[in-house]
Amino acid sequence: MAAMADLFHFVPGYEHYVFRAGREPLFFLLLAFLLTFVTARAYTRVGRARGWGSGSVRGVHLHHLVPGIVACLAAGTAIIAFGPGGYPLLALSSLFGVGAALVLDEFALILHLDDVYWTDAGRSSIEATLIGFSLAALCLVMTAPLEADPAKDAPHWAFGGIIAVNMGFALIAFLKGKFKLGTFGIFVPGLALLGACRLAKPESVWAHSFYGPAKLARSRTRSELQAARYVHVGRIYDLIGGAPHLEHRRR
Repeated sequence: MAAMADLFHFVPGYEHYVFRAGREPLFFLLLAFLLTFVTARAYTRVGRARGWGSGSVRGVHLHHLVPGIVACLAAGTAIIAFGPGGYPLLALSSLFGVGAALVLDEFALILHLDDVYWTDAGRSSIEATLIGFSLAALCLVMTAPLEADPAKDAPHWAFGGIIAVNMGFALIAFLKGKFKLGTFGIFVPGLALLGACRLAKPESVWAHSFYGPAKLARSRTRSELQAARYVHVGRIYDLIGGAPHLEHRRR
């Protein structure tokens, strides 16, 4: 499955850390993901400013997650079915990155089953995209070096046990609504445990399943305090994806 293209051999360190390590397909996926997200957000922000209408097919609004889903399915199926290498694999990896960026850019629509792109709820799309990009980037930079052989340093069951426990903490963090801590905790020891131990967000699965009225009220209070304390995070999201100007009417 390793690609044999070495297209960016002129970049210092690329051949050793990316090409020879077999990470070139992931690199192209990440590059396509980033370029697609930047292009999509730039287009939607210019379109909002100039009053452009949304794309439609026979009167049906065609959200860009639709071609994104098609691209992901097509690329994933082709890779699994044919197991290509070289340029075809890089092209399919790039296509998957394009599709993933288009889907995550409208993650909020999938989550709420409503067009909340330019509302406060739409900020979850920015968060999902940043998490997705960071996850792929961590996979790219944190792969074990070629010379490493963990089996010589410790038995496989020890590594397996540590990974299983850490993934368990990450799952609890996800259920508590701590998506950033859960995602980065997969790679950074201790973060998943921190997310698993903290009070769940009031809208999370964990809070609705295990919290009584008193603890749920405490969770809401904590969430409001955190929202006020980290208001600058929302401003960063606005800088990346554009400030919301519509109100989300909950169903």
